[in-house]
Amino acid sequence: MQSRNIINRRAFCAGILAASAVRASEPIVDLKKKSSPLMLPQKKQAIFQRPEKEFIDLEPAVRGSSNQLFTPEILPNLYGQHLIVALRSVHTGEETNLVVPKSLSVSNSAIEKFNHICRDWRYNQAKSMDPGLIQILAKICDEIKDEKRSISVELLSGFRTHKTNEMLRRRSVMVAKNSFHKLGKALDFRLPDLDLSQTKASADRYAYGGLGIYKNFIHIDTGPQRRWFM
Repeated sequence: MQSRNIINRRAFCAGILAASAVRASEPIVDLKKKSSPLMLPQKKQAIFQRPEKEFIDLEPAVRGSSNQLFTPEILPNLYGQHLIVALRSVHTGEETNLVVPKSLSVSNSAIEKFNHICRDWRYNQAKSMDPGLIQILAKICDEIKDEKRSISVELLSGFRTHKTNEMLRRRSVMVAKNSFHKLGKALDFRLPDLDLSQTKASADRYAYGGLGIYKNFIHIDTGPQRRWFM
């Protein structure tokens, strides 16, 4: 009788250990949701999920002086008399049409419109933007547009004040301290009517300065020639 009790106790303990081993062998993250795992799988969240629709441009820093820039001659464009770039700010909802002539010599009024819509909307401060940005943007738009003379462009970021740039730097160490956005020489945009893959090749051809390709927008600047992909 005593021997039988010992055997039963041994069998009971062995059963407990076996059950624990089976439980421990299950994955830490229970993807099949059979029971409560030690760690719950987290849903994938978008990088840019802020209510004000901010887009952090991880522009790499440029070594040396940013004043040592080059602006090569842009090839004559291919469209007819003019191209209309329909700009819309995603932050303020403002819209403006930039008329870009075949000569790429934009008028002073067009430049003023461009400067205004590219202002730092957080502090309502504008800066004289580099007209070369309009020329690059027009070349990209011209190559990928359809037979129409106008194309829609969503503006994500133009001029940044020092305060705005420092705020973005606190969110990401990859935001350049001396960003070309602070100099009025950079633009972040997307073409809502076109897939990003349709835009990348043209941007690479005509962005003679910096070009950053992101998941949902494109960065161009008139600084030294460089490329990065995020």
